[in-house]
Amino acid sequence: MWAPVRELSGRRAKASHMEGATADSLNEHYASISTDPDYNEPQPKHTVNLISGQYVTEWAVFKALDTLHATATGLDEVPVWFLRLGAAVFAKPLAQLINLSLSASVVPSQRKRASICPVAKTASPRELSDFRPISTGWAKKN
Repeated sequence: MWAPVRELSGRRAKASHMEGATADSLNEHYASISTDPDYNEPQPKHTVNLISGQYVTEWAVFKALDTLHATATGLDEVPVWFLRLGAAVFAKPLAQLINLSLSASVVPSQRKRASICPVAKTASPRELSDFRPISTGWAKKN
């Protein structure tokens, strides 16, 4: 029933696909066109005083969870309402995990994954620049 409507309105039922367009190739393309070759990394500041390795506070995690916007769920498919509702319970263990990860300078591999579905800017993409940029360019496809 919706096929004639899509045909008249010009909307496609499926996302466009281009052979050879992968998460890595899209990341490399957008990294190459958005990188400043003259960039100089700033010197680290020595004025930060960490109290017993606490980088992220329980309050900061609670506030982040409690004020989540109703957007698409992540790979875990946990609904936003559940994270908001359980913010008081989840805040302390999440803050501990984040602080442990930061103090060990290790990001767990589970946090480096993302489900990426490129969105084409044109009806028939032929090159990587025909796709919209990926906002989480550091993520890898499953």
